[in-house]
Amino acid sequence: MKLIKFRITKYKSIKDSGYCWLASDLTILAGKNESGKTAILEALRDFDTDVEKIPDDALPLDESGQPVIELCFEINKPTLDEIAKEIKITIDKPTYNLIDSKGLMILKNHNGSYDLEKGVAEALDKQKNETDQQHIQKIQTIVKKLREIEQLSNIVEPKFEGGVETIQQAATQFVTQATDQIASIPEEVKKEKSSEMLAIITTEANALQKGRPSSKFLEEVVLYIPNFIFFSDFLDILPFELPLSEAKEHKVVKDFAKVAGLDLDKVIQAGTNTQLRRNILSRHSATISGDFMDYWGQDKLDLIAEPDGDKLRLGVKESGKTMLFKPEQRSKGFQWFLSFYLRLNAEKDETNIILIDEPGLYLHAKAQKDVLKVLKKISKEGQVIFSTHSPYLIDARRLDRIRLILKEDNGTRIENKIHKGADNETLTPIITAIGLDLTQQFSITGKRNVLLEGISDYYFLRALKEYLPESEADQVNLIPCVGASKIPQIASLLIGWDLEFLTVLDNDREGKRIARELSEKLSIDESKIIFVSNRDDFSIEDLFSHDDFNTFVLEDIKNSRQDLLNSKFLKEKKLDKVLLAKKFFEKIERDKSQTSLSQDTIGVFKVIFDKILAGFKP
Repeated sequence: MKLIKFRITKYKSIKDSGYCWLASDLTILAGKNESGKTAILEALRDFDTDVEKIPDDALPLDESGQPVIELCFEINKPTLDEIAKEIKITIDKPTYNLIDSKGLMILKNHNGSYDLEKGVAEALDKQKNETDQQHIQKIQTIVKKLREIEQLSNIVEPKFEGGVETIQQAATQFVTQATDQIASIPEEVKKEKSSEMLAIITTEANALQKGRPSSKFLEEVVLYIPNFIFFSDFLDILPFELPLSEAKEHKVVKDFAKVAGLDLDKVIQAGTNTQLRRNILSRHSATISGDFMDYWGQDKLDLIAEPDGDKLRLGVKESGKTMLFKPEQRSKGFQWFLSFYLRLNAEKDETNIILIDEPGLYLHAKAQKDVLKVLKKISKEGQVIFSTHSPYLIDARRLDRIRLILKEDNGTRIENKIHKGADNETLTPIITAIGLDLTQQFSITGKRNVLLEGISDYYFLRALKEYLPESEADQVNLIPCVGASKIPQIASLLIGWDLEFLTVLDNDREGKRIARELSEKLSIDESKIIFVSNRDDFSIEDLFSHDDFNTFVLEDIKNSRQDLLNSKFLKEKKLDKVLLAKKFFEKIERDKSQTSLSQDTIGVFKVIFDKILAGFKP
């Protein structure tokens, strides 16, 4: 089963996280220190079936209730069929469709018990409940007919309430009392008919199904829950020497062997055949060294495994040199990265969800990028969720991976949209990452800086530059801010550094307010303040024609109203404009020929670039 989304309530500082939707590969929990990132990962760890109950130290300090962890999984039809066959139940088509469309939500309670989401449980039990109700109604009809017989009229009508066993007991009690009274019925035909009806009551009562299909289903589906493997550090160091007899029990050596594809039993069984042992170890050393160096981009090293009598020696050599180092003699950064690389590669599996708290926190920038490479590799075979506040673990081309962790007055909350609700400190690593993706950062750029309201403006303008003839516009440095309100702050910095710039604003109320502030407080010339349109309430999304925006920017949902501005439609439907803009840019970047924008759209954007170039002329 694949995790789709999760929600955490009443766990430590988290009152209600809201739903967090996972990215397609890596999911990054980005937030400042003490925002609750670790608590989220710990809650996911506690969902694991090996955790008997959620620890008491996870109870909220304000005693507001008990933790509940909700996880929603994608589960395919073959797996559902396998479960249904195992527990001997039937899953009807509407229930299949419900699980397929909404996913399978499983909740874990403080006491360690699991529950199915109510809608799915009711759907699974619906057929059984309807069938049982038919049996009960038939019993009630027969009881009513029997009590119309004078000799049986004094038998109290049973109440068919409660569980199956209670109903069966009530039916059995009625049948027993009625059987004793049947002998007093004088008419043989009526007596025989009454006995037949009592037999039907017994048959119908026995046909009631004990236990709920949803309970059986839950008991079985829990076995399919992935393993949650939580890492808060990687401090185990690969030993330099140890007896071969102990190698199979040493965790880090086992990780080394698994990643290298090394069968330690074969090494041990080689006995005194030193040549065979050396050849086996040398071959697998080369395998793991080659893969390791694909990710460790600092200095060229070889990981060495070699025999020494009945000992196994594990060391590090600098490429082209003969001196063998103990792993502990290398830098702390290398030791951490090697442990990280071995543990994650040993644990990668499609049945595992790997949780990592602040990986590579103390590594320098280049080594952190190597960490991201390893995480990308691992995510191809299993889901990975990690927390960070480092810009070097954020790929500016994959902002869809980011989920913001916000600490608010009512506790920790997860925001799926990176442009919404975050303060400067939370957004810093994201903005920094985007800045690092540009050819130059604005802090060192000398000319032609263009301040934009946000990241979506940045992606749309970069994409449309591809449709314009080669010109001086290629030298323009687009700088996204975190909302229009931040533009004056950045403008002040650029003025202080004596750097050339202008700004592009939406022609809405906020854009006009910022234009007045730039002009009145910072004395910025009007030629340096450009609106995306002369039409009121126009935002950058409104520069696209209605059809172009529907076809090339929007995804599943479409704007059917010609009179509704593209920007207003995004707000009404609460669509993430940043991700839509980013995906549009990536589409253009991959193959511009597949996106045939109209000349109306291209022409309007060309006017913007013409104004930008004119604004930079002396």
